[in-house]
Amino acid sequence: MNESRRRAGLLAGLGCLCLGSLPRAAWASAPARPLQLGLLPITSTRALLKNYQLVQTHLERELGQPVELVTAPDFRTFQANTLKGQYDVIVTASHLGRQAQLDAGYRPLARYRALHRTLLLTARERPLKNIEELRGRSISGPDALTLASIETQAWLQARGLRAGTDFTFIVTPTPPSAAQAVLNRQAVLTVSTPQGMKNTPEDLREQLVVFATLPEIPSLMWLAHPRLGTLVPRLTAALLAFSSESAENRAFFEATGYAGLREVQAAELNTVDVYLPYLREQLKAGQ
Repeated sequence: MNESRRRAGLLAGLGCLCLGSLPRAAWASAPARPLQLGLLPITSTRALLKNYQLVQTHLERELGQPVELVTAPDFRTFQANTLKGQYDVIVTASHLGRQAQLDAGYRPLARYRALHRTLLLTARERPLKNIEELRGRSISGPDALTLASIETQAWLQARGLRAGTDFTFIVTPTPPSAAQAVLNRQAVLTVSTPQGMKNTPEDLREQLVVFATLPEIPSLMWLAHPRLGTLVPRLTAALLAFSSESAENRAFFEATGYAGLREVQAAELNTVDVYLPYLREQLKAGQ
């Protein structure tokens, strides 16, 4: 077994998967250890690694050192690894990134221009008519740590409904299974996003209607661990140079729909503070 395969196997055994793109000779002569770039597992490991290969190559070229792509089996593990400082750089959801900034000192680098939008959907044939009808019933949706689920909890609590008390949240593995829970009468609402609906078969989509569209908020952002210190300005410059207008980079933005990168503004970080109590509650409940 060669060295790169041995390293990948060891990391996979620890619940991570890494991939280096530099040739062996370049790794041997690299001026610094590889940067670990942690990717929030919003899709399959294979899809993440495929999508981020262009970014990996760009950063290695701009920084002059190897970059390893690393992920985790689920959101909870990824956030635990983040807060323990396992990753040098992370691409994560805005609420998880804000916690990493406040609790572990991560420094914001950039964010994708595309915004996050949460959709609440109900069955077309027997639609939920108002929020009060949700009492004593269930909602289906993704992992409770996702931005969509956290935003939904906050939105409903602001209207007098608390998860676990007034309604039950059923976690489903995929957008189609969340939609099917509504159609099978296991739930009266499902939590999704435009991308989630895109990944749901048309015959299921046609049986659902939008009950509510929640406010748009920043989606994924890049942050660096504080140990990177003086490398942070170079990292930021390298990321902002990864333009969606470049023909070389276009495939990444077409595949992900992220619409380019720009600097993070303090006011944008403040907008997700309202979600941190819900995030901390979910993290505590899973301990």
